[in-house]
Amino acid sequence: MKKKVVPFVVLLLFGLLSIQYKLTAQTLTETLGNLAENSASAYVQPVISGFGSNLNSGWFNRAPSASILGFDLEVKVMAMGSFFADDNKSFATSGTFRFNSAQIDQILTNSGINPSSSNGSAIKNEMLSNDFKVNMSGPTIIGSDQENLVVEFEGATVQGNTLAAATFNIGEVKGLMNDISILPMGGIQLGIGTVYGTTAAFRWFPDMDIEDVGKVSFFGFGFMHNPGVWLPNPLPLDVAVGFFTQTLTVGDIFESKATQFGLFASKTFGAGVTYTPYLGLTQESSTTTVTYDYDLPTPTGTVKQKMNFELEGENAFGITIGAAFKLFVLNISADYKIANTNTASAALSFAF
Repeated sequence: MKKKVVPFVVLLLFGLLSIQYKLTAQTLTETLGNLAENSASAYVQPVISGFGSNLNSGWFNRAPSASILGFDLEVKVMAMGSFFADDNKSFATSGTFRFNSAQIDQILTNSGINPSSSNGSAIKNEMLSNDFKVNMSGPTIIGSDQENLVVEFEGATVQGNTLAAATFNIGEVKGLMNDISILPMGGIQLGIGTVYGTTAAFRWFPDMDIEDVGKVSFFGFGFMHNPGVWLPNPLPLDVAVGFFTQTLTVGDIFESKATQFGLFASKTFGAGVTYTPYLGLTQESSTTTVTYDYDLPTPTGTVKQKMNFELEGENAFGITIGAAFKLFVLNISADYKIANTNTASAALSFAF
């Protein structure tokens, strides 16, 4: 048995590290440095929803028993994965954009204006001081690394001069995670109980320094309570209400906070070797703060402008269906959450 368990644990831990590895391809900080808030929001939105859905998954594989006092200890290694649709891999939006010196030279040349003339220099300085309305499209962070951001300038009038439309390919902004369809995460969880039908859970991922990204870690906690402990007659299955919360940090770029309230039910069949189907109905929320330095063009050169904004994950409600199989102290569970961002999770645990 031990020879079979060790490779499985190693496989799960490899899944836990996948997301950190993928985020190191071309530096994320350099890519975001080319994007203002409106385009950066659209670019990272898929992983924002993925972070939130993953953090709100894998918390339970059974409801606590309706026991006044009992010994229930579980150590769990888990892996979660949120699934992406094809339309998550690209975006199209309208917003504002600050052109750099080379791009303005191209606009002026296309408009029949010499960038080196006094008139051209005056227009250029004004454009370097202002944002212009544009249409933008391209890959999101999970999109193809063979595609890049396209910016369409519809033209404008600056200092009485009519500037022609122009299209720019921003090669520095491409998909960093190369067309992935699933965002993997994982962690370690400790569950302990039972006191008056209540169990507590603590989840974490050890701090890990990743090149070009920084330190990646998360920590969370929660509880489930079985109200059946207060009833005179036992219920035909274990039910519980629960609350879970946690925080994930990815370097200095992302800080995600996720919270979940839920109703849970499970029924265990057998003794020694058991089978436990389980169900969860959850209300979820997640918010991610995005922080980075934007390379802002100005008449005197490029300056670093600190960008800091919040994005919300897409999930609001989820239905989780799963099953756990236990052989004495070894427990294997797997489930699938149906939500705006569908998520699967699997775990290997030792329960006593």
